[in-house]
Amino acid sequence: MTIPIQKRLTLIRHGNAEAETDVRDFERPLTRKGLSEAAEMAKRFQERGLVPDLILASAAVRTRETAETFAKVLGVAPRLLQLDDSLYLAEGDHILGLIRHGGPRVGHLMLIGHNPGISATAIALAPDVVNSDLPTCGALTMSVGCKAWNLIDRRCVREAEVQVPSKKFFDFS
Repeated sequence: MTIPIQKRLTLIRHGNAEAETDVRDFERPLTRKGLSEAAEMAKRFQERGLVPDLILASAAVRTRETAETFAKVLGVAPRLLQLDDSLYLAEGDHILGLIRHGGPRVGHLMLIGHNPGISATAIALAPDVVNSDLPTCGALTMSVGCKAWNLIDRRCVREAEVQVPSKKFFDFS
């Protein structure tokens, strides 16, 4: 018996961020490259019609900027972009716990976070597809064959695909 695809989950590592400077880590913004990565990846999702019902992101500046770029390009309403302080540098188990608390009306959940937690979650759910850290703005999107988010584990994953931003980036500053 084949379990039909019920949900879609997308895990994204935030875009390239400014190197450690005189600001706190939480406040580091995206670089021009990071903004470009986020726009490119969001456009790919738009072209494929992969628009989430909810975007959940760490409240750190770099993840917020990544999430806002995706929301803008994908036409996701501001109320459907939720920032969560607990996602800042969260471990994989915590991220998986948040996914499992997804509401019944969320068919496609997009979660934007930090390494190593976001990659650990990707590896836990799709070890045949992801076996190392996602690069900046790398995304794992997967079809999930479970009726409720609280049931998600690697056995529910039906199809999984990793996408990474292109290497083309030119900084003319």
